[in-house]
Amino acid sequence: MDSSVLLAKMQAHLERAPSHDVVINGSKESLTWLAQGHAMLSQIKFSIEAIQYKSNWDSLNSQIFGPDNYEKLKSGLYRQIASLELEVGSDDTVSFAPGEVYKYFQQLNQIINSAEKNIFIVDPYLDASIFSHYLNSRNPEVTVRLLTGKRSKAVKPAAEKYIEEFGPVVEVKKSNQIHDRVIFIDGYSGWISGQSIKDAAKDKPTYLVAVSPDVIPDKLRAYESIWQSATKFE
Repeated sequence: MDSSVLLAKMQAHLERAPSHDVVINGSKESLTWLAQGHAMLSQIKFSIEAIQYKSNWDSLNSQIFGPDNYEKLKSGLYRQIASLELEVGSDDTVSFAPGEVYKYFQQLNQIINSAEKNIFIVDPYLDASIFSHYLNSRNPEVTVRLLTGKRSKAVKPAAEKYIEEFGPVVEVKKSNQIHDRVIFIDGYSGWISGQSIKDAAKDKPTYLVAVSPDVIPDKLRAYESIWQSATKFE
């Protein structure tokens, strides 16, 4: 996984950290959170953080050391984030010069491939290329929602063909209330594209910037509201 994508996912992951009391109750949500953290650390080659994380995870139910081990577990995530920030730089923006279409293609495919459950793409000017160029990077179990503009008529037949091959994993709606280009991953991390995905970096410079984890809930809530009132392509 690209370092900038992994960094954004880990930052958003820590923003959702449950309390120790919730973790030791062993709920599905807390176990999922713990497993996701270990999976992210395991993406780093030759890192001992994943091993230490697993050791602290196994000791969370200790009556004496449980809270300390949970803090150690989270500290490992913070240390890995700090390392990634040094590698990626302080700027969460990945920039693309005019003509760097393939570089943009690679970066967005990395983002889409990082999804474990669902993808929500908002872009008023989507076309059929979203399926052939990007959704082929979707992991098989991941579902996709596409919110686009009313002029994006080419999306409907492409979606139908995609569903014929891969099953009902894609849902498409249209709305005239959207202007930004946003990619939400698993409901807790997100990226903004400077241009529409179909035209990105063709003739003008553009960027992909990670949305700050503390902004994600409000931003996602706003687009969920638009999604509910949007109409399906007929």
